[in-house]
Amino acid sequence: MTTQTVIGTATVLHQLALGVECFDSITGTTVPTRVRVGRQVPERLRPRHPEPAWPCSDLEGSGMGRFKLRYQPPVPAQFVVRIDDPLRRYVPRRFSIHLWPLAAVDDSAAGPYIPVASRVLRVWLWPGSAYAFPRGTTLIRGRVAQHGKPVRWARVAAAGPTGRIAGRAHADDRGEFLLVVTDPDQNPLQDAVVLDLLATAPKAPGPVDDHDRCSDLVVEDVTRSSAPPLPQDLDNGVLRGVSPPPGYVPSLQPARQTVAIGTELLLPDDVSFNPQA
Repeated sequence: MTTQTVIGTATVLHQLALGVECFDSITGTTVPTRVRVGRQVPERLRPRHPEPAWPCSDLEGSGMGRFKLRYQPPVPAQFVVRIDDPLRRYVPRRFSIHLWPLAAVDDSAAGPYIPVASRVLRVWLWPGSAYAFPRGTTLIRGRVAQHGKPVRWARVAAAGPTGRIAGRAHADDRGEFLLVVTDPDQNPLQDAVVLDLLATAPKAPGPVDDHDRCSDLVVEDVTRSSAPPLPQDLDNGVLRGVSPPPGYVPSLQPARQTVAIGTELLLPDDVSFNPQA
């Protein structure tokens, strides 16, 4: 591919196929710690992959929380992006990606041009069990379980006294979650708030690979609806992690808890996941 510059025609050696930008769901800023982002290797090639726990081809780092993939063979047109933090400060996520064709990122082409900003996957990551919160944060630490067994990759929402969502959390492969109460929805004179914790999770969990803890993690689809993309294609409930993934169903009964404002509550009992039969 070539382009015109002020000094003449130049050959373009690299074109951005995909950028990934990871945001902290609590602070709204890019994640301040190193996470790992990769393009998942097709299953038929995994026996030859050197890391069974990370069957991915790493994306190129481009600063803290930012990664990029260039158009170069043999990058496929569709693949799964995996985001993980081995230190468990953030809960992993996976997304199905459909790349724009190379012709669509050439501003000299006749068709619609897809600018760089529209080729960036902006993803919000949720606190994992090792996330460090400042003193005075209202937190709930617990585990989602069904019949005493952890419910992998569950999601938890806390509803305040008026029914408004006061906080959310993503559980990890051990069913553990760390929920920060961002909106207590209470009388400011009260020093505690009553919350209903409701878990959602896959009704029919998939098989688990003993070597790959993310093997059954839901793959969320972020297919763009148009070219060029609309604003809702670049920032929506799926990317922010607040929309339930496909196949997730809610538990029938919430778990009621009283939380002291400004403290961390360690739940003595599991949050039960009891979906409708």
